[in-house]
Amino acid sequence: MHIFIDENLSRHLAIALHHLQSLLPENHTIQHVSDKFGGPGTLDEVWLPTLIDEGNWVILSKDKFDKNDPEIQAFRNAGLTVFHLDKQWSKHRGWEEAMRLLKWWPDISRLATTTIHPTWYDVPWAYTPRLKGRRLHP
Repeated sequence: MHIFIDENLSRHLAIALHHLQSLLPENHTIQHVSDKFGGPGTLDEVWLPTLIDEGNWVILSKDKFDKNDPEIQAFRNAGLTVFHLDKQWSKHRGWEEAMRLLKWWPDISRLATTTIHPTWYDVPWAYTPRLKGRRLHP
């Protein structure tokens, strides 16, 4: 499985997760938008269709979606599983954000592999042992 990390999370965090992933039984490739598409500022309208066409991608995003935002509808209709870090994540940066994402990572990694249908997971800041998702219907 390939895990795509959008621009609202650090490229350095994506690189670290890619290396740390080897500690888990799942074999993911983790790639940041700037590495896959050559720099910052790549619009969702550009990278999302590419991920759909390539297949085997999961998205990790910290976008601040409004309830009826067309962007959230595009994500939900893409036919890909999305792990969306909820609004509480925006209050944290640096080490604090990295440590919390590492706490969540075994769950995210496992679900990225075992989720059969496209699913939307809202990842809260507060860690709970079971992450619940909503199946998406493209």
